[in-house]
Amino acid sequence: MVSPALAAGARLGLALSPEGIRFAPETGLPETVHLTQDLALPASLPAQVDRLLADCIAPAIHILRAETGLSLRLLWENAGGHLFWTLDEIARDNPDRAEDIAEALEALRWPREACASLTLMRADAIAGAPLRRRVCCLRHTLPGFSECAGICPLPRCREKSG
Repeated sequence: MVSPALAAGARLGLALSPEGIRFAPETGLPETVHLTQDLALPASLPAQVDRLLADCIAPAIHILRAETGLSLRLLWENAGGHLFWTLDEIARDNPDRAEDIAEALEALRWPREACASLTLMRADAIAGAPLRRRVCCLRHTLPGFSECAGICPLPRCREKSG
């Protein structure tokens, strides 16, 4: 949800509503983005990020927490990883948007429950440092997924990638 909404919104200068993005049920990947007057509002990149966090990510995290029992810290860091990666990709594809990206990173606000991990990830992003996780994403526990070598905070994963 983070990457398609923010990438399309950044390119178009619009804050997209989650209702405007349709995902393929088989893959979970974005299938279409519907742009209608009531689903997209003109907005700066920092405002788009704020809206995405408040209207999309926070509610999704509360639902996931209630359904899975996963920690808020894990869920927020997973979302933050996607957010910071997406902002980095937008900056890479659109060097003229570097000032907007920097402003969005500086202006980031998230609920108190989002934890210090996101503050540390944001500090890495502002410094131009590689993304580092502080909490394991648990991806390696899912069938068919490997460990996240390179960004995984677990020592056994860092040893394999080093």
